[in-house]
Amino acid sequence: MPAPPYSRLLCGAAMLGALALASPATAAGRPRISPVERPGVAQTPIEVCSFDLPLCVHAPTAVPPPAMLAALAELEHAWRAYAALGLPAPLDDGLLGGGHAFDAYLMRAGEPRAGWDMAPAAGTHDQTSAFAVLPPPGRGQRRGCAGASDAARVLAQAIALRLDAGVDDGSLAMASSYLASLVSPCGVLETVAVDDFQRAPEREIVAASPQAMDGSLLFPMFLDDRYGNGGPAAVVTGLLGVSGQRTAPGAPEWATEPDLFDALLLAERDRRLEAGDVLLEFAIARAFAGSRSDGAHLSDADRFGAMGRVRVEWSVPWATLPRRLAPVRPIQPTGATYVWLDLAGAPSGAELTFVADWELPVPFYWALVKVDGEGREAGRVEVARIFGASHAERTVVGLEGLAGVLVVGVNGGHIDRANTYDPDDAPHEPHGYTVTLVK
Repeated sequence: MPAPPYSRLLCGAAMLGALALASPATAAGRPRISPVERPGVAQTPIEVCSFDLPLCVHAPTAVPPPAMLAALAELEHAWRAYAALGLPAPLDDGLLGGGHAFDAYLMRAGEPRAGWDMAPAAGTHDQTSAFAVLPPPGRGQRRGCAGASDAARVLAQAIALRLDAGVDDGSLAMASSYLASLVSPCGVLETVAVDDFQRAPEREIVAASPQAMDGSLLFPMFLDDRYGNGGPAAVVTGLLGVSGQRTAPGAPEWATEPDLFDALLLAERDRRLEAGDVLLEFAIARAFAGSRSDGAHLSDADRFGAMGRVRVEWSVPWATLPRRLAPVRPIQPTGATYVWLDLAGAPSGAELTFVADWELPVPFYWALVKVDGEGREAGRVEVARIFGASHAERTVVGLEGLAGVLVVGVNGGHIDRANTYDPDDAPHEPHGYTVTLVK
């Protein structure tokens, strides 16, 4: 059988061994007991199953049969689409749901998310069977395309839990939201989620809960654009596939090291890049999403329109320089910040001096992006950095014919190279900065 796409990202056993050395396998993560309880037969006595896929939908007697059939059809569609992408099916749960099929439970008060089982699974890494809890189709948030999107998202979570049972909630929300957007697109849910994500770029990328569609789907979209050479979602599922670990028997929490970000960091080292370089590249790309899209960054982000535009911290005209600026809110690890300098009125031969100072103990990564009159990137200047420093400066020339300069900054996590950003670490303290622009 040919290897599925998610296994082709990195270098197999050698890479897994390197990841294990990079991060201790004993690190604790989320509890092994699922916050979502699998409903019993007494709660959901009605069952309908697929004729050709291992899928069953369970519901209370109050849920009408057409709603159950609609939910089954949505799950079947997502299942076939994920199989076409080369992704594995959710792990077999034995007889926990009454049979070997993947079980979805339609509960009127249920939030759409996957739960996981405590049954041990054999293998070289942590993997767990899962089930889904969904509200019945046609009620509340499941009108229109939302139901199909929710079904695809919870099924994607079950697949992710097979790849890495210890995946953190934020990464699970990010990966499942992106996968759902590929196989069961729903513009209403996705646009609202992206709008929320772009309105607060200072937040961590993986700060969301798996219960709802999340705008962090832009990050795996970016990874596909920037690094993918296989099918859609090959990069993020590949990172999940190689970041599995093995939890000690009886441990109350899943071991989470290495995790998705460890895998990404190691993959970037192979390209002689740092994780901060990837975060900065993504921060620049998300600045050209929505109606600001120039067709050269995120390939499918123009569909979000005005709601896909990232929030700019400051927009200042050239005539007001020099200016010293600070953000309204501090920047969390992996979060980004933006300052727009309008070059209207800048004389020929003008130069811009950029100075940044920030709070330790985090590194900030900076780039000055030149934007032409059509809103396209015309070039960029990345600010050289010294690891452990809290000050950077750069002079930019060649401003003729530009509409403006976009200052992009990213909080890289931690200056300790042995203690880089990890979504499982807490707390993640935000940090502030000041930027001085001088003409």
